[in-house]
Amino acid sequence: MRARILAVLAYTAAGLTLLVAAAVPFFLMGFFTNVVAHAGLHVDAAYVGGPVARTLDRNGYRILIGQPVYPHALQRIEPFVQIAFTPADKLPAQVSDEIDLDGDGQPDVRVSFALPAGARAPAQGNVVALNGKYQSFAGPGGGSFSRLMVRAGNQIVVRVPLNQEFAGR
Repeated sequence: MRARILAVLAYTAAGLTLLVAAAVPFFLMGFFTNVVAHAGLHVDAAYVGGPVARTLDRNGYRILIGQPVYPHALQRIEPFVQIAFTPADKLPAQVSDEIDLDGDGQPDVRVSFALPAGARAPAQGNVVALNGKYQSFAGPGGGSFSRLMVRAGNQIVVRVPLNQEFAGR
């Protein structure tokens, strides 16, 4: 009889231990969420394109121009400036804009592309540098994080690489 009681108590304790072990993450999720939220973590500008420096309003769409992004230690990217044409569903079928990236009043690049037919279709076009500060390329960009032309959500994102001589901040 005593062995039977011990067996029931052991199995009950094991079951309660498994129940507590399964429930603990749900009770601690709020704690872990608060710790991560207050840790000051953020996504690096090399991935998101940096903060928006200026916004240009066009006929039915906007052009968001980011601040230049420079690589940190151990990053293998070239410095670049990100441009976002948004919203993509309001863009004309063919876009061609001369854009002042550094805010000096003179256009720095001419961005031309045909709007992709579908949301998953790659953007095709080119970026022509109008001065020596930036580099020209044909889109979608050849797999570089610093030179690309891609549809991301409801915007067309273009990254224009800075010329190495002018990349010294």
